[in-house]
Amino acid sequence: MQSSDTSPVFVPAKAAVLLVFMPPEGADRQQRQSLAALADTLQRHLDGSVRVLKLDETTHPDVVRSFDIARLPAFVLIRRGVELWRHEGLADEQTLTQASRQMLAVGRNGLSAP
Repeated sequence: MQSSDTSPVFVPAKAAVLLVFMPPEGADRQQRQSLAALADTLQRHLDGSVRVLKLDETTHPDVVRSFDIARLPAFVLIRRGVELWRHEGLADEQTLTQASRQMLAVGRNGLSAP
């Protein structure tokens, strides 16, 4: 999703969503580009099991506030309205992919996340 795109995003109720909270437009341009590329790569690696959405405070201030994000970038994995995992600050592709898969497996087995 482009930061200028304000149309609603429809996600099936059973789908997990990894929210990628981007730094503001005025922040380091290279970092924003790297995060956008990371989000796109994650979407491919997670094979459709997770919908990856990029959000920024300028376009979606209420969403950012509702998650009480203290540090950007931030990554929040949710499914059916329940937060499964969160990471605030920079993270690499491998960490995010593994954490997302692990939390989804935990959720499918009816166990609680560590």
